[in-house]
Amino acid sequence: MNSTKKVKVFASIVVLVAAVFAQTVHAVLAQEQVLIAVNGTLMRGLELEPNLVNLGATFVREDRTEPAYRLYSVNDIHPAMVRLPANATNGVPVAVEIWSVPADGVATLLSKEPPGLSIGKIKLQNGTTMLGVLAEPALVVGRKDISNFDGSWREYIAQTGIQLIDKAIQSSNMTSQQSDALKQLRTEGELLTKNGHLRGAIDSLNTAVKMLGLKDRLYLNIPLGYTAP
Repeated sequence: MNSTKKVKVFASIVVLVAAVFAQTVHAVLAQEQVLIAVNGTLMRGLELEPNLVNLGATFVREDRTEPAYRLYSVNDIHPAMVRLPANATNGVPVAVEIWSVPADGVATLLSKEPPGLSIGKIKLQNGTTMLGVLAEPALVVGRKDISNFDGSWREYIAQTGIQLIDKAIQSSNMTSQQSDALKQLRTEGELLTKNGHLRGAIDSLNTAVKMLGLKDRLYLNIPLGYTAP
């Protein structure tokens, strides 16, 4: 083989190796995962959850932040967590879910978040710092502060559901059979809430809300028989 052919063969090998290397790097980056803490996605059909699932994200665990945040309801559509100043004394540990998100999908996730939400660094109750979904302070001006519901979006949904059902039962004309069925679902929801089984509680309360035909925003997007991943 003359020198010209050797150079061409060598060049072809270099190009091939570079292409394989580029594909390998892309595959590795695609497989890299980033842990992100979010609020309340498992219990209802929020915009955030299908975004996560469609990106190939997987649920890791439930956790809580350090007591340095406040939690708000944005028009009863989604929660918003705000970090307080360092000298604040009214912070609560907010309930969060940890999701493992493909690194190359983080930007896509952020672009699909509701306006006013962004990704920043948060601190968990064990002192670990990680990425999490935070609200801009302007987003929560005039919004309902739900921090006292144990810092939990699900707790807020459950407690509000009990109140909705009680009010509707008192003002509705129902047969005794319908009333008994609703009261049983309401009792189940309350007991499960008290025992910390919020997913089951919301399933029961959601069934009652749908039976009553209520259009409350907290329950509007939760389909019957919804099962969290």
